[in-house]
Amino acid sequence: MDTMGNNAYQRAHKTFTEGANCSEAMWQTFCDGLDQGQQELGNCLAGGFGGGACSGDLCGAIAGGIIVLGLHYGRTPGAARNPKLRELCRRFYHLAQEELGSVYCRELRDPGDENYREKCSIIVGKMAELIEQLLGEDGCSKTRGVGDCGG
Repeated sequence: MDTMGNNAYQRAHKTFTEGANCSEAMWQTFCDGLDQGQQELGNCLAGGFGGGACSGDLCGAIAGGIIVLGLHYGRTPGAARNPKLRELCRRFYHLAQEELGSVYCRELRDPGDENYREKCSIIVGKMAELIEQLLGEDGCSKTRGVGDCGG
């Protein structure tokens, strides 16, 4: 995967290195088209997924990517399901697993390594790049609002 010159990679990497957790960095990279309240709410919701939901499980960058896909392909209460959400989440998960070798935070970073954030910043950038690619392939690269890439 080419990580040089990629806007989503660079923005996510920078956001993470400036102090956001992995999931928050993914959210912040892709929420530009939302109003401030929506951006803040999404960031609050993403916060608990950092560090593999604070337990080393699913990598927070992957969880954050799934949150971003939900923003574009999710539904409001009472609306019909968008089959693209499931399809793209599954595809993203498998591409992430292929790219990283694992989807589990505890396997991707060494908690005893004081410099783990350096490794995680690369992972965050790569996952942002994957999300950007998936959204671009589907023609849904700009956030206009919740569920803006409906079925």
